[in-house]
Amino acid sequence: AGALMALLGPNGSGKTTLALAIAGVLTPASGNVLVDGLDPTSNDFDRSLVQLAFQFPEEQMFEVSVESEIAFGLKNFGVGSAEAKERSLSALDSVGLPSEMLGRAPDELSYGEMRRVALASVIALKPRYLLLDEPLAGLDWAGRSSIIECLETLKEDGVTTVVLTHEPDLPAEIGDTVSLLIDGSLSAGTLPVAEFFYGAGEHEAAHLPGTVRVLRNLTPSANNLPGRPVREPAIIDAILNTIKP
Repeated sequence: AGALMALLGPNGSGKTTLALAIAGVLTPASGNVLVDGLDPTSNDFDRSLVQLAFQFPEEQMFEVSVESEIAFGLKNFGVGSAEAKERSLSALDSVGLPSEMLGRAPDELSYGEMRRVALASVIALKPRYLLLDEPLAGLDWAGRSSIIECLETLKEDGVTTVVLTHEPDLPAEIGDTVSLLIDGSLSAGTLPVAEFFYGAGEHEAAHLPGTVRVLRNLTPSANNLPGRPVREPAIIDAILNTIKP
C-alpha cells in the first residue's frame, strides 16, 4: 500500500498492454495476472479496485461536461449525486484544477487540462491500485508539478500506483521502485530506484537519466557514492563535487 512503481520502457515495449491486462481489459494469451489473488477479468473481481488513466485522454472522454465525465464512473459504482459532486470537486482540486472547470465541455479543454481531468475521473473512484499511462506527457511545468504533488498525496493515502513512462527522469522524481520493460520482458526485475540507477548494466544504462549517466561516467565507482543521489538537484551537486579541482 502506498508504493509507487515506475514501469520504464521505450515506446512499443509493452507497457500499455501490461496495464490493460492488470486492469482486466485484456486477457493474457498465456500466463496469469492476479490482483489481490484474483483474475481481474473475472466476474467476481471488484472493478473499483483498479483504475487506469489512458495515455490519450481525448479518446476516453465522451460526456458533455467535465462534471458528468468525472461522475460517470461514480454513478456506475452506485455513488449518489451529492457524494459524486463532492468527490468530483475534491479530485479536480487534487490535480490542480478549479471547481469552475466542472461546467466546461471536455472538447473545449487544452490537452494538458484533458490529461488532468482524465486523472481526476479515476482518482474520484478512490481505487486501491492506480495505473497511469504517461501521465505527464504534454503538460507544462505547472501541470506537471500538480500531478507530481497529486501522486505524492495518493501515496500518503495508501494508493498503490504504477506509472508507465518512457521518461527516465520520472522514476527519479516520484518512484520507489523501477522496472525496465524491453520488448515485452523485464530487463532487470523490480529494483529500488537508487539501485537501478547505480547498479544498471550497460544495457540498462541507455535508459537512465542524462544526469545519472554523466555522474557514472565521471565516477566509475558511482555505485558507492554516499547516499547514491536520485533526485536531479542532488545528482547535480554530486557532479559538481566530482569535477572540482
